[in-house]
Amino acid sequence: MNDVEQTEPWAVAVEGDAPALVLEQINECAVTVSAGAELTVITVGEQGPPGPKGVPGPAGGSALQKVAAVPLSGHRLVFSTDGTAVTYADCSQLANRGNTLGMTLGAAEAGDPVDIQRSGEVAFEGWSWNDGPVFLGHDGQLTQSLPQDAAFSLVVGFAMNATTVFLDMGVAITLEA
Repeated sequence: MNDVEQTEPWAVAVEGDAPALVLEQINECAVTVSAGAELTVITVGEQGPPGPKGVPGPAGGSALQKVAAVPLSGHRLVFSTDGTAVTYADCSQLANRGNTLGMTLGAAEAGDPVDIQRSGEVAFEGWSWNDGPVFLGHDGQLTQSLPQDAAFSLVVGFAMNATTVFLDMGVAITLEA
């Protein structure tokens, strides 16, 4: 093998007497193999084990993944404390009015990743909604009756039926005392 200058840390060159055969090309990566005049496939590849869970992507909605700053329950609204970690949003805390991200899709321990849905349908058998808007309440709870001590009003979506909310984060409106 000849000395080859490596221009990229991910680049690998395989050299031989025959011209290179490109097997696969993805974005900026290419796998090249030198092959002789005759190439024999010994075995066909098999499906490998599943990879790690990816970032959530609900159909018809938008979601993201953050780190739980505190233990979190599912189906609660959260806000970002620092752009990375999240904790429960609360309608009585003015600091939450501009950074309520969305709803947790499951529970998470402090320091663990948590899936957060910002828009689209969310169904949960534990709900019993009436038709109409759904607001941010206290401690991340969803409500259809804004608490009397609310510092702001944030419509987070609307009830599609008794057990389904369509999330559509509105603009927070500061309430007068």
